[in-house]
Amino acid sequence: MSDEPDAHAAAGQVNRLLDQLRSGPDPRAALVAEELVRCLVRLYGAGLERIMATVGADHGRDLAADPLVESLLLVHDLHPLDVDARIRRALDRIPAGSASGTAEYLGIDGDGVVRVRMTGGRGCADRSLRQAITTAVRDAAPETTGVEFDVAAAPPVLLQISRRPAGLVDAGP
Repeated sequence: MSDEPDAHAAAGQVNRLLDQLRSGPDPRAALVAEELVRCLVRLYGAGLERIMATVGADHGRDLAADPLVESLLLVHDLHPLDVDARIRRALDRIPAGSASGTAEYLGIDGDGVVRVRMTGGRGCADRSLRQAITTAVRDAAPETTGVEFDVAAAPPVLLQISRRPAGLVDAGP
């Protein structure tokens, strides 16, 4: 649906408008606008908290499946899934064909750094997968502080160093 609001675009617009007020002739206008935004966020947060309490955990997870609703729940720390579940879900959503390689979630440390083991990626595909993982983690768990990668060594290539035995047929690719 093309009329759906884009949460990132709306947040960017709010920041641009506040910046315009800050650079204007009346610095009090920016302070008033910032306080207005804080009040609205608290008001909407209280409403969302009541909604989540009313619908319960199962329906809350259904609501959080919508990206716009999920972003609002994250802002208000009301997401029904814990950080580990959100990160696992985000990594599972990375399309397998988007880059060669796989990602395994290893956990999150006390400083909020997410650890991911990568296997199979090489060169540009490796960078592409790292970027996809970093973006997915940041979007799913904005409270994290970064992503560290453990790169699993590729298994050694088995090279045939002698003649193929007679009668052995190559199955091909």
